Amino acid sequence: MIDEAVIGEAKRYVAQAFAGDSSGHDVHHTLRVHRMACHIAEEEGADVGIVSLAALLHDVDDHKLSPRTHATLGNARAFLGEHHVAEREAQRVLAAIREVSFSENGSAPPSSIEAACVRDADRLDALGAVGIARAFAFGGAHGRALHDSEGDDASTTIAHFYDKLLLLEEMMSTRAGRRLAEGRTATIRRFLEDFYAEWDGVR
Repeated sequence: MIDEAVIGEAKRYVAQAFAGDSSGHDVHHTLRVHRMACHIAEEEGADVGIVSLAALLHDVDDHKLSPRTHATLGNARAFLGEHHVAEREAQRVLAAIREVSFSENGSAPPSSIEAACVRDADRLDALGAVGIARAFAFGGAHGRALHDSEGDDASTTIAHFYDKLLLLEEMMSTRAGRRLAEGRTATIRRFLEDFYAEWDGVR
């Protein structure tokens, strides 16, 4: 069983790890994913302790943020070791973390309900009003244009809505994730309709 004191230490750890981030992968993203993952875990009957700790540590070795430790999950492993998390539980946390990434896992089914909860929570944070805000924050941090009306630039932020965000609803692995994704995807579709109308000067 994951000790609540370890969860508290993990929250402090990620607050320091992501201090000053403005790309949409800040500590607030992590804490939103944590809250949502725990909510889904309770609804799905998953191990909330494993889900809680995996959600808090899911980005500490992200390839965009810590490429040196990504392959080994070095930062997460070090935290789990330093806080004496039992080996069996540590391995379950690490397995869930490995299955979060969209680019590495796509629509492949998660290996556990705990991994499904964390993955769905992370993907939900890419949808809805917050997801829209995060997409443009990430685009701005990486010098991406807003939109290419000719459709030639696949790196624009609006292109990202089509190559990832609008696909996520169909990739949810839990009942709760599918239910929440439906509403958040509708928010994105309404935004895109307004965006194109304003881009073209229609309204």
